[in-house]
Amino acid sequence: MPLIDLANFKIRVIGCSAVMAVGQVISNAIANPATQAAAGIIGGPIALGGVSILAAIAGSIAETMAADELANRMTERLSKNPRILDNHDLIKAAGEAIGYILREVAKSDRLIAIAETKNLPYPETALSQLAEKTPEYWLDINTNTADLSRDLNISEDQLTRIFSADAEEFDRVTGLATADWASFLNEFAASEGKSLDAEIVEFVADKLYATFPKAYREVLKLDAAKGGEKFAAMLLNLHQIALAELKDLGLQNGEILQKLEAVATGQQICQVMVKLESIEIGIRSDLGQIKTSLERFVDTSAPRLPLPYECETIIQDRTQDFIGRRFVFEAIIEFLQKNPKGYFVLEADPGVGKTSIMAKLVLLLKRRCVVHFNSQSQGTVKAKQFLENACTQLIQAFKLDYPKLPDNATTDGNFLSRLLGEVSAKLGGKKLVFVVDALDEVDLSDHGRGSNVLYLPDALPDNVYFIVSKRPESLPLPNHQVFDLMQYSAESLADVKLYIDKRTSNSASIQSWINRQNLQREQFVAAVAQKSQNNFMYLRYVLNDIDSGKYSDVNLQDLPRELEGYYEKHWARMEMAVRDKELRRRKLKVIYLLTKTRKPVSCDILADFAEEDALDVQEVLDDWEQFLRRSSDTPPDYSIYHASFQRFLHRKDVVQKAGVSLRDIETAISDNLWEDLYGDE
Repeated sequence: MPLIDLANFKIRVIGCSAVMAVGQVISNAIANPATQAAAGIIGGPIALGGVSILAAIAGSIAETMAADELANRMTERLSKNPRILDNHDLIKAAGEAIGYILREVAKSDRLIAIAETKNLPYPETALSQLAEKTPEYWLDINTNTADLSRDLNISEDQLTRIFSADAEEFDRVTGLATADWASFLNEFAASEGKSLDAEIVEFVADKLYATFPKAYREVLKLDAAKGGEKFAAMLLNLHQIALAELKDLGLQNGEILQKLEAVATGQQICQVMVKLESIEIGIRSDLGQIKTSLERFVDTSAPRLPLPYECETIIQDRTQDFIGRRFVFEAIIEFLQKNPKGYFVLEADPGVGKTSIMAKLVLLLKRRCVVHFNSQSQGTVKAKQFLENACTQLIQAFKLDYPKLPDNATTDGNFLSRLLGEVSAKLGGKKLVFVVDALDEVDLSDHGRGSNVLYLPDALPDNVYFIVSKRPESLPLPNHQVFDLMQYSAESLADVKLYIDKRTSNSASIQSWINRQNLQREQFVAAVAQKSQNNFMYLRYVLNDIDSGKYSDVNLQDLPRELEGYYEKHWARMEMAVRDKELRRRKLKVIYLLTKTRKPVSCDILADFAEEDALDVQEVLDDWEQFLRRSSDTPPDYSIYHASFQRFLHRKDVVQKAGVSLRDIETAISDNLWEDLYGDE
């Protein structure tokens, strides 16, 4: 890499680091009450929480203002500002972060495996020696001839993550290409008279690309813990640059800007930085250690497995407000450690959070696992769907020699078992983990006699594990270990209270509702937790209704109790809204038709089949919107969000009260031959 390019690369790293630093200070200062108190910030929390500052900014100024305008202005200002290089503490912090990563890579099993395979002499020693030299080398890179206008490569998405109060979002910030890191590493090694194998360079560059933000954050915390006055002064300067940009974008007034301006001194910035880790412990039950432990089981240097789009959608939705559940993940870690292979079954009642736990597990494993979410409302209930999904992921991830799936691949579990044997031989001491949700929603009607649900193999190769979930009902399963979530009421209650407190901190509407009733937050948290009976689906619905103003006429005592109680209260409200029994029956027929679909369906198709006006059908869908999943398609498709709502609607007393005949609906489906919508796939 020519000197000028190396200098430009250094500037880009420093520029990215600068934005990361100020982004973390600002997001934590405005989002977390505990940090505000620690930093001596005046005033209470504002309704941002884990939502990125960009989302709040974009919502508070003109709709025509593109969200990436702030990204463009920030990166332009920083990339053209030579003062970025004035403070050696910033440069040193970036160099220390790079050295930290090199030391970690030098100790990794993957590096040793590459060296042994290629018979390379002690690459770990070479990397350790480079790590010691990194801060000095980083400081010495000549930047006098560098182009300070060089793009920092910070996209809108990257800046959103930088300004997120969610540490996991921050850890996914990259900003620099893998190829850049590889060039830097080769040049650095050459300057020290060393030569690194191409595969090792690629491996180390991937690690630098993926983990630099996390390592940089650790350096920031250590510096702040030691006082970090010079470094804090530099951050304060960058913080003022950010404030200027926000003011230029139209935020001269308002609570957000006031909170930012309250972080006024270098000492306060230091206090904010050093509090970052404690915030994660207090609010997220510190899943960082859990994540590190789980990552050791899988090959994080390998590409992510190709997850289907619908899986990604579920993961994004169910982990949006995820909190706690550390005790569940600790049990999974213990299972993976103590067993050479096997099945771990997470068992719990509907709405307690099984799907969210499974979705979060996928993220904690960095998507290096085979994933399948069964869902009645999405029409994903067949064994052949699971087999096709799982086999495809295995073939693509491990580059197995199958141009296409054999014809018999989805008729039973034999082909899957063959693939597991082939993959097991490629694991190199790591583990292959399957994450399979909602076994209780699987349609067993087409399973062969005596077969396991989804044709799961009785015998697994070593280092192959299935983490699955289901309701507490009997299913044909191989030998397995059960984790009964319902037996951990105290731990679940603690997580429920954390969840309620976090949602309350993030919502001005909920805080206003509490204040109007002359309640203390602790009273509200305790009462809602007790009414929820540790059911997160209940909390999602009730807190959303309070937040949106739907419960403005309801006091704390009259909030519904348990998930069934919530459904019944909403049902009563819908009943009162439509006095005409015939009109109500016709409208309810639409929602019952939706419970029978085996795939998401549009308003027009529902209206056609129900023989109702499309505007009336859309009104029904709007009335029940919180219970429905709405696709991003145009026009959107709809499906039932959670199976517990479907079971409520099919309860005998509810069906009778609705005046809807399920038998007539099923007969009409059969007579009209709507197999594509309602029949087997």
